[in-house]
Amino acid sequence: MNHLLIINAGGFGRTVMSLARTDRACGPLWQIKGFLDGRLELDSTAGRIIGDPLTYEIVEGDIFLCALGDPAARRKYAAPLLAKGADFISLRPEVNFADRVSFGRGCIFELRVAVGPDSVLGDFVTIMSTTILGHDVTVGSYVQIGSFVFIGGGAYIGSDVVIHPHATVLPGVRVGDGAVIGAGAVVIRDVPPGATMIGNPAKRFDFK
Repeated sequence: MNHLLIINAGGFGRTVMSLARTDRACGPLWQIKGFLDGRLELDSTAGRIIGDPLTYEIVEGDIFLCALGDPAARRKYAAPLLAKGADFISLRPEVNFADRVSFGRGCIFELRVAVGPDSVLGDFVTIMSTTILGHDVTVGSYVQIGSFVFIGGGAYIGSDVVIHPHATVLPGVRVGDGAVIGAGAVVIRDVPPGATMIGNPAKRFDFK
């Protein structure tokens, strides 16, 4: 029997714990062990905090999920565990995968997500509820996709991208690494790496 540890005892971590309890593997294949979080004051609110993800020493049977929305934080707190050989599972209790979909380790799919045929997703991708990816979509690693997002067929989403709720990425559009797509944005043309896009049609927003 394996034991699941969830990185982050905050709001999203508790949401992922609830989601994990609905997974068919919970019970037969693994049990929930608790959280990894350096904020020990959350222990009474969230549940049992086992340790800090930056210093935790893996024991036999430990498996992990990284419940952090920010891609940079996800990289930071997963890295020391990956260096120690941690086994990050993917959580997908209710997902509609079409034919020939592939995804990496450490992914989290909330309820009612649909992914079209021949789509490829990297490691540590999080997709929130009621989001649709079309056919032949490519998603890089450490991407955060919010609820009610539509990504059209053949679109390319680079690594470390954040797409906020209700955004639309039209078919064939390329979104560069580290870009941010604002809530409700409609992306009709390619997005440069690191750009923040807002509006309909989406335009680049500069923080000045």
